[in-house]
Amino acid sequence: MSTTRHSSSRSRRTARALALNAPPVAALMLFLALALSCDMLFFPPTGFPEEGQNLRATPSGTIDLLFRAYENKRIDLFTELLPKNGTYRFFMDPDYSSTYAASHPTDATIARVEEAEYAYVRPGSYYYWGHESELTKHRRLFSMADAIEFTEDPSNFINEQDFRYRIDEAGDTTHVEIRLMSVELCIAFRDTLYCTPRVGQMQIFLLEREADRKTGNKLWVIKDWFDLNSI
Repeated sequence: MSTTRHSSSRSRRTARALALNAPPVAALMLFLALALSCDMLFFPPTGFPEEGQNLRATPSGTIDLLFRAYENKRIDLFTELLPKNGTYRFFMDPDYSSTYAASHPTDATIARVEEAEYAYVRPGSYYYWGHESELTKHRRLFSMADAIEFTEDPSNFINEQDFRYRIDEAGDTTHVEIRLMSVELCIAFRDTLYCTPRVGQMQIFLLEREADRKTGNKLWVIKDWFDLNSI
């Protein structure tokens, strides 16, 4: 099966945002024709493995679970990565945010990032959408895409030297800010290929610890996600 790979800087830079928000007709041009084989399934059809440590017990495992949720198009796994109190925020690529805000005024909220609030995010104003919008967009993405894959094992890009930890007065780690660089994600639909950019890409995740509803154990969830491809 032949594929068409689109590589203009504008379409590549905003591939994820467009794929998450495009209506069904437009989405036909946003995906990559690849096929996920059965041996790529890391999890059973529903839920988590019954044995072994929960991946969200560590920051690295939480990001690894995010990769697996994408590659297996598992909205249940993705949902588990978001805070249960609904405080999740996805901050848009600055080059795309104004366009999104103009077309989605009820969904785009602006927030001010102050100096030293994050280690890797510059001060300024950023548009974001929240918990319910993110789940809606991912349900659409996972249901429409024929396949979602990374061009190489994304766990290779998880470097703990790029982790920045926040510690409370009791000495407990409460948050971890993680920077990922050059992770290329490709999305497939029929014979069209769209990939996020490799050069200049930067994804920032702020993880926080949250008590698991079943076990009470403190597990990591993604509180904030910044797509900073243009910075």
